[in-house]
Amino acid sequence: MSLRQTFVTAIMVVLLAVMGYSGFRLWDIYSNRASERVLHEQLLIFRPTMPYVQPEMDDTDETQPVLQSESHAGVINQGVIDLQEIYPSVVGWLTVPGTAVDHPFVQASNNSFYLHRDINHNNSPAGTVFMDSRNCSDFTDFNTLIYGHNMRNGSMFGTLREFHNRQFFDDNESMYVFLPYRTYAMDILAIAVIQPNDPVIYGLDIETDEDKTYFVNYVRRIAQHHRDIVVTPDDRVVTLSTCRNDAANLRMVLIGVIR
Repeated sequence: MSLRQTFVTAIMVVLLAVMGYSGFRLWDIYSNRASERVLHEQLLIFRPTMPYVQPEMDDTDETQPVLQSESHAGVINQGVIDLQEIYPSVVGWLTVPGTAVDHPFVQASNNSFYLHRDINHNNSPAGTVFMDSRNCSDFTDFNTLIYGHNMRNGSMFGTLREFHNRQFFDDNESMYVFLPYRTYAMDILAIAVIQPNDPVIYGLDIETDEDKTYFVNYVRRIAQHHRDIVVTPDDRVVTLSTCRNDAANLRMVLIGVIR
């Protein structure tokens, strides 16, 4: 075999190897996305019902029922209770209207277990939405952190990126957490892009009124968009955290105030 033939053969082998690997990666991505989609559809049967109230109406008022804006104690979210019987690590269900964020969330003894595992503990690039292991699962901390991957196909926390658009931020004001016997409604306070080791957002050591006031003022200062709503030291906040696809070294946080 001539040197030229040897060279051509080597090139062909390399090209076939690249094509084979690329084909495998495409199949792997498609397979993972399909598995994630099927699992999410299975979990949606446990989705709690959004809280509604019927406003007072006279004979001419055709106003439709509206979402309640307050938190609800004494409710029973049977779907969450049923989920916890199957998956003991489930804490509750998170819904952000206007986005595809509509998932159960879990808590483990560390913040790495569910990064690349689904709710069945199978390997998954999308992982599972999870609460910070340092937080109390009853949302009694001043700041409760919930993490999810920013998936390019829009799953998990992928659609939270829509809040970077000012109009979308203005049009979507609320998010909800459903626990077994309580539903928390939250006013969305701000969206911000931060460093992955931000000591204020991720510190969680927020106990005094001064610490809480500093946290809120800090959020307003760094926010890309924020709302001028009153937040007192007696309030509590929930922070949704995800990566930025265009800047792997940064994090995007969406912060809501429990009402």
